[in-house]
Amino acid sequence: MDLTQEKWLPVILADGKKTRISLSELLNDNIIDVAYPRADFQGAAWQMLIGVLQCTVAPEDEDDWQECWDDGIDEGGWTQALNSVSSALHFGPEKPAFLQSLEPLSSESSPISGLLIEAPGGNTLKLNKDHFVKRGSIERICSCCAVMALFAVQTNSPAGGAGYRVGMRGGGPLTTLVVPQEEERIPLWKKLWLNVLPQEEHLNPEQFPNVFPWMAPTKTSEKAGNIVTPENAHPLQAYWGMPRRIELDFIHTQAGVCDLCGESHDKLLMQMRVKNYGVQYDGWLHPFSPYRQALKDPSAPWLALKGQPGGLSYKDWLGLILERVDQFNKSQPAKVVRAARRRKNTGLWCFAWDMDNAKARCWYQHRIPLIQVADPEPFLNVIHLVLQLASETLTLLRNALKSAKFENPKEAKFDFSMVDTAFWQETEPAFRILLSALMADPQRKAPPARRALRQWESEMHTYALRVFDRDALTDPDSPTDILLRQIEARRVLDSSYRKLKARKDVLAQAGEEKEANHA
Repeated sequence: MDLTQEKWLPVILADGKKTRISLSELLNDNIIDVAYPRADFQGAAWQMLIGVLQCTVAPEDEDDWQECWDDGIDEGGWTQALNSVSSALHFGPEKPAFLQSLEPLSSESSPISGLLIEAPGGNTLKLNKDHFVKRGSIERICSCCAVMALFAVQTNSPAGGAGYRVGMRGGGPLTTLVVPQEEERIPLWKKLWLNVLPQEEHLNPEQFPNVFPWMAPTKTSEKAGNIVTPENAHPLQAYWGMPRRIELDFIHTQAGVCDLCGESHDKLLMQMRVKNYGVQYDGWLHPFSPYRQALKDPSAPWLALKGQPGGLSYKDWLGLILERVDQFNKSQPAKVVRAARRRKNTGLWCFAWDMDNAKARCWYQHRIPLIQVADPEPFLNVIHLVLQLASETLTLLRNALKSAKFENPKEAKFDFSMVDTAFWQETEPAFRILLSALMADPQRKAPPARRALRQWESEMHTYALRVFDRDALTDPDSPTDILLRQIEARRVLDSSYRKLKARKDVLAQAGEEKEANHA
């Protein structure tokens, strides 16, 4: 299957209809998005398609990028560029084959479901622990879905036992892609183009084995030190990492309905072969991920951020968008995010698997605004105070709930994860309103920005008391001693909040110095 010419990619059109296209048809303005049945495949498809654009028609500079955005990518140039890389975009039993081992693998066959991140592994099946994700739910998949399953597992590759290498960014990396704020009006190719970076040099066929690792014998990693770095590989291999040695079985197939997309096919894939000690990557800064480096060790590596329990909250946004330094780490946004700061009306699509080693716990994705301010210093100063007030308010709320529920709160154990998640989710709408006001007026010269700060402070106070009342004052018939303890905990919560330095600092930024100093 030639991915450049055969219709394998599911997409949705402007009129809501779904169809399949080849890569050669990607520039059609009527195509609005890809249309996979799984969220992780959607994210993987965007990354793959951006990689194709980057390796074929990348602009030489920012002016060239803007010209393509305004006037479109030249159709003839697109056709010619795709033809030049078609040998790398072949999928099937003949080698080289897209993201599969060039060498035949001698290992035993395993179920095709192993391509899916959340599928139970061999040890899980052996111990009969597949309680939430059952075995046998995915047994047959079509070639069209297998293409994206391969890309997704190679991109997100988690730890999987001895010699099973993680992806280029580690297992379950956080991906941040630039998206237009009004996505439904923009063709797919333009959405992807927002993440294509200028590059002066273009690929030639001699470089393909160093860009597309399936086109050369696998650089296996049985021996220590046999790693692939940006220094001994082409930089564009960042888009095509292949840590897993996988060979799909195209011989033992079945006709029927694909368990993923639900469409009928003559040859559904049922099994594959895998082998450990695939490519081991080190030292890469992937263009789609934000990174963090520990300050205590100047030689510490930059580590890609990963998916976390509960997903992202607005306290994490700044680290995804702007370079930051705190007492422990310095962070940098993804390269595509840094390149997009001058582009208006854009936001970020952030997504990741939350992984516990090889176990997928949850898939998270978020849409967040891309912070764009002409004068970042005053903006960052006030946002720091805003986030500090939020964090300290949450701490007070947790302490108050514990004091209300337990006679000896210091000795009691209590799981606050639900309280924490709810706090960041339920106060996010107010933060978005504040963020818009501050981006429009970072120095707070006009009343709307100052008013937004006052509203934010009021939201923190109101939220803390409302949640306390909801979660602690639940039984009016409680014994007197318990009710008094609860009322005292509420009083301390209210009093402690009013005394917070962060609250006074926020009010001072809102031009209420007198109130802040006497509260």
